[in-house]
Amino acid sequence: MWISLLAALTLASQAPAAAPPPPLSVLVAPPDAAGAPSHVVEFAQEHVAEQLRARGLVVVRIEGITRRLTAARRRALLRCNRTEAACIRSLGAAGKTELVLVTELGQLLSGYRTGARIYTSNDGALVTEHLIPGVREEQLLDALTQSVDAVVSVARTALRGPPPAPPQAEPPPPPPPVAAVEAEPLAPEPEPEPEVIRPLRRWSWLPAAGGAALVGVGTVFYLQAGDKYGQLDKDGTPGAPLANGDALASSGRRAQTLSRVAFGLGAAGLVAGAVMFLLPGEPALKVQPSAAVVPGGGMVGLSGTLP
Repeated sequence: MWISLLAALTLASQAPAAAPPPPLSVLVAPPDAAGAPSHVVEFAQEHVAEQLRARGLVVVRIEGITRRLTAARRRALLRCNRTEAACIRSLGAAGKTELVLVTELGQLLSGYRTGARIYTSNDGALVTEHLIPGVREEQLLDALTQSVDAVVSVARTALRGPPPAPPQAEPPPPPPPVAAVEAEPLAPEPEPEPEVIRPLRRWSWLPAAGGAALVGVGTVFYLQAGDKYGQLDKDGTPGAPLANGDALASSGRRAQTLSRVAFGLGAAGLVAGAVMFLLPGEPALKVQPSAAVVPGGGMVGLSGTLP
């Protein structure tokens, strides 16, 4: 029993795979070419046969069949109505093909009416047709190729079924997991301190020097006013008053007033100098001058950030 089973499995594994279906066979029947010149008809028939062979069909031309027939049989095949099922069956039987293709090539005022109709030989039934009206003569071959593509695709599906789906490729294996490494945060780079300019500091000595000078002037006037007061207080007596006492008193008051004004202005100058020296600076403006020589003249400009 085990030997028989092993032999059956061996034969099954060695059995050939199912053979692909044979290619479709088609008879290129006489065309329906009302009004078309004979050379155009002959060239169109040859083009249709080449397109059918290029698509893998076994092609039989009606000219190769009629040479072996009697004159009466030949006339019957060539003159039968190719829209009737009986005519299609006769053509298919004569060519021994599965399909019969009839090219249409009628010449009208608006151009050629081109296309193709394809029938099954066993019952003469129409499988499909594809017709294009208003075709110019230089477009005949392209139009016939388009019609052959359309009818052959439908006929192949009708007689052989839809084409097998392409094998699905196996998905690639997933990539190996990558161990996550926690990156250490980078320390931020220290930003360079912006350059600070103090435009008033360089001039702070001017009000300070002026204030100091005014303080000195105020001191001189203060001392003069003290001297005048001393003269009025010591030199004069009730019995012998000073002759110029009024002028001396007026001069002392004037010196006292000037000393106060000088002290006030001097103090203001000193304060102004200190403020100008201690004021906070501003970031330096990165402005760079540029110059260029161009044809016919020159150019001067500034580049950078302005406030």
